[in-house]
Amino acid sequence: MNAPIKRILVVDDESSIVDLLTTIFSENGWSVTSASSGADGIEKLERGHFDVILSDLVMPGNSGIDLLMASKELRPDIEVILMTGYATADTAIEAMRTGAFHYIVKPLKMEEVLNLAEKAYLQRQLLRENQLLKSEVRAGYQIQTVVGDSATINRVVVAAQAVATLENPILLVGERGSGRNFFARFIHFCGPRAAGMFVPIRCAAMSPDRIVPELFGHFPPRGNNEAYRAGRIEMANHGTLFLSDIEEASRDALERLAIFIDNNTLPPAQDSTKISLDVRVIVSSSFSLDDLKSRDAIPPRLAVLLESGILHVPPLRERREDIPFLLHHFLHEANHVRKKALKGFTPAALSILEPYDWPENVRELERLVREISAKKKQGTMIDASDIPPEIIYRQARKREPSEQKA
Repeated sequence: MNAPIKRILVVDDESSIVDLLTTIFSENGWSVTSASSGADGIEKLERGHFDVILSDLVMPGNSGIDLLMASKELRPDIEVILMTGYATADTAIEAMRTGAFHYIVKPLKMEEVLNLAEKAYLQRQLLRENQLLKSEVRAGYQIQTVVGDSATINRVVVAAQAVATLENPILLVGERGSGRNFFARFIHFCGPRAAGMFVPIRCAAMSPDRIVPELFGHFPPRGNNEAYRAGRIEMANHGTLFLSDIEEASRDALERLAIFIDNNTLPPAQDSTKISLDVRVIVSSSFSLDDLKSRDAIPPRLAVLLESGILHVPPLRERREDIPFLLHHFLHEANHVRKKALKGFTPAALSILEPYDWPENVRELERLVREISAKKKQGTMIDASDIPPEIIYRQARKREPSEQKA
């Protein structure tokens, strides 16, 4: 497997030094972006994606310290190495106090520069992986608990645990708000990739022309010194990529996704080699696979790849036994967030909420509990009078036909 691309921003007002460093780093497998001043470096920092910055300390206008401070504000995970021809104890103290990884004295020794940059890159990767691991483990601990005890939801849990150990792509089919995102995370954290990243992308929230670069990275035109920007697929290496509502994605994006699933490589950036990755792909849709094919919403090759891994997530109205569990679960969460101690739901409130059809599913239930709890006083219970009139009206309309028959 090829290593991820290492990206460095080289900043110096001496063009000869920039040219030399660009050549040396490029020959050693780095993607190099250059800047001729501190201001230019800050501008490149705002637009680009870098692992390491190598900058001169003393430059006209914005100094290397200015660039260092900007990086700590804009991209605090980037390691910064400062170059100086005026090394003093004060220089070193200021650089390290401001957050520099290290500083190096001119004239430069190329082997020393490369070794220091490699150490800075490794440091960034270790810190990043440690932070991600902690956050994902915390999320994993929270995601393991499935709220509900109906036979319907238990069947889904068993199926999700079974597919979690596999490597094939998964299609989650269900109405919006039914818990597709939850089960995508559940599959990730129940499987062997739990320590890797879970990288979601919401196709419905993104214009179709943005999805390809968002997934596969931004490749600047040949000859353009702008840095390659990694896509979500590369971020998900050794983890899971999740695309929700794939029917909203462009045809081009889905065709490229099918090719990626087939060979697990990304196309090369300019003259570099292909990037081999290890990514589990999960997608979701409100349409069944047959509907997606009949609508010509996905390429045939992607449809074939998804056939062996389909999981249906039921709407909330098909598992009504879980509604009381969900109501109390989200009330507990709301109490924790707002530091309240609401005591629960009155029988009158439950008599309205339990038979309600929840057209927006679990998402609607969670939102309702959150909104009601925000208005309630400490120590009280949620009663029928707290429920929005439109829900009561819908329930009344639903009862009318049966009452007329009686």
